Amino acid sequence: MCGRLAQYRAAQKYLASLGLDVRPLSRLAEEDIARYNVAPHSKVDLIRPTAAGYIWTAEKWGWTPAWDAKPARRDINATREKAARSKYFRQIWPHRALVCVDGWYEWCVVDGEKTKQPYFIRRADDEPLFLPAIGQFSEAGVEPGGHEGFRIITADSEGGMLDVHDRRPVVFGEEDARQWLSDIGSKGADQLLQERALPVADFTWYPVSRAVGSVRNEGRALIEPIS
Repeated sequence: MCGRLAQYRAAQKYLASLGLDVRPLSRLAEEDIARYNVAPHSKVDLIRPTAAGYIWTAEKWGWTPAWDAKPARRDINATREKAARSKYFRQIWPHRALVCVDGWYEWCVVDGEKTKQPYFIRRADDEPLFLPAIGQFSEAGVEPGGHEGFRIITADSEGGMLDVHDRRPVVFGEEDARQWLSDIGSKGADQLLQERALPVADFTWYPVSRAVGSVRNEGRALIEPIS
């Protein structure tokens, strides 16, 4: 996963698909997010459980533990193979969140060209994508400590999507997304990751403008297919 998302529907539209009662904090529920070029290390809207119930809030996309003296250059993803088992993620594994998006981008090598071609990947039925994430979050009313952030969990691309990229975000259907946010425990959450990701057949992808390569560019034109 190369690390660029599209998140453009209103929060209430994602929530209608999920059927969850969520308190929106970062924006009005009916307000279109309208972000077609969401970059790492920016604040990204997500859902996370709290003692007072589920909240919709914006958190930094990217996390490194405070004790890591030599942090990895890529701090935005956690692999499905290691998220529940690695000591590196032990601190944040219990703190699950759900990133609701409309698709993501990957860049592919083109024979004879120096510049890679970006592709937009979405569900074939154009329904929202629910991406499991883990992170370090501050409690409401508590001053942030400076190390807050989250990572999206990725998996091997499997079969047909390998012509785009060898890894992709784990994507859940609605029921499994609700389970991910529930109090299912560590073993149940890991089982969801390993067994319940939507298959490659549920997705479609197509080439889009190279303009998406610059984080300064925005707008719906970025997700439109090109010939």
